[in-house]
Amino acid sequence: MTLEHPMSRRRLLTISAGTLAAAAFAPAASAIAQPLVPNVPDPLVPPGKRGTILYTQRDATARRGIWNNPAPTMGYLGGPAFPDDPDDLGPLVPLPGGFREVFQFLAGVGFKQVEFAGYGQHADNQGGALPVISQGGQLLRQNFPAYLDYARALRGFLDETGLEAIGNHGFIPNTWPGGPNGGMTADDYDRFQVELEFAAILGMPYMGTGGDPTGGGAKEAWDLAGQKWEALNDLGREWRIHIYPHNHADAYGFLQDGPLVEVTVDRVTGEPLPEPMMVRGESGIRRMQYYLDITPSTKCLCEIDIYWAHSAQHRFRWYYDWDGQRRESIFSPIDQIAAQPLRYPLYHAKDGERRDEQPPGVGEGYRMIPFGDPRSDIDYDAIFRRQRPRGYHNPNYEDDTAPGGAADPGRSLRHAHISGRNMAGMSR
Repeated sequence: MTLEHPMSRRRLLTISAGTLAAAAFAPAASAIAQPLVPNVPDPLVPPGKRGTILYTQRDATARRGIWNNPAPTMGYLGGPAFPDDPDDLGPLVPLPGGFREVFQFLAGVGFKQVEFAGYGQHADNQGGALPVISQGGQLLRQNFPAYLDYARALRGFLDETGLEAIGNHGFIPNTWPGGPNGGMTADDYDRFQVELEFAAILGMPYMGTGGDPTGGGAKEAWDLAGQKWEALNDLGREWRIHIYPHNHADAYGFLQDGPLVEVTVDRVTGEPLPEPMMVRGESGIRRMQYYLDITPSTKCLCEIDIYWAHSAQHRFRWYYDWDGQRRESIFSPIDQIAAQPLRYPLYHAKDGERRDEQPPGVGEGYRMIPFGDPRSDIDYDAIFRRQRPRGYHNPNYEDDTAPGGAADPGRSLRHAHISGRNMAGMSR
């Protein structure tokens, strides 16, 4: 089963204009990266569903690339034994930069989808600088046409490399129709509409944010968040675009939905407190689950960051019930997805290694590593085997720590190659 997105006339016109934009640029160079290993029989992740969020390669899109550059950044992309031998760095080579060259690289190592994390790149790359549409709290409507022309250039780069834009972490307004203080402001409405048009030009079925639906744990804040995200999805409907939130660990903490209660033991250790304290009681429901419960199942979809969900399993294991008693409840990310698979069309396939020095309830519990790294303690094989329906979900490889800085500017691209190969190598 795949998710269908019928085309409105408005959206079809914007996408058609985008597909013509590649004609304004020179033909694509040959693939920068060496080809990925052949696909395994009956792969767990279908070839068309292998993606990455470009936040992972943010250093590469932000630098000036090889095109028209007499002194490109030099780095290591791997030698003849790479990626089987990740220590085979190979010779120093010019490094791709900007969206067009990074798209060529990612397509060459087996990715089919990209999730944007903003649209900016180095101004000297093909496509130029991202036009500014908001500055100093002022919306620059006069720059909207240039902003959409820039979207058409990016769409051309996607099309020539065979990549699909699956989503974006970008602008989500603070006001919304039917919201408090008079509802949605004119600036927020106009900005949101131009962002929807930008996303439609890129062909995105989803547009979202890198943050939780709301901050804090109070039930009242999550009730308001449910209203907000439903209203924003109503605005996205004309464009056939779902508006989605992301999660960090806190989103799978416990909802504060009860009365104030007195507690006498530490939440994590269970040891007696120096003196009793008052906290708000919790029923044991997770915040994101409450959000899913109060929003329409076919309208409000989510992206689950599997690394942060595992961090939540580590961090949020105990809660205080409505009587002030300490209770244990261990979160299961795999069960969370399996119980409502259609609510999670997007994953952040971010891998992690346990931090043995951090006991449950202390720290993040994991450190980030390339996808499929032998050190992994997140069972992606089980997650991908259990997910249903087949072909619906879109896993995007992510590693916040992939950029190597000035000491190793090629690392994020090498890690993309490793992760793409590992994702392609998973078989049923």
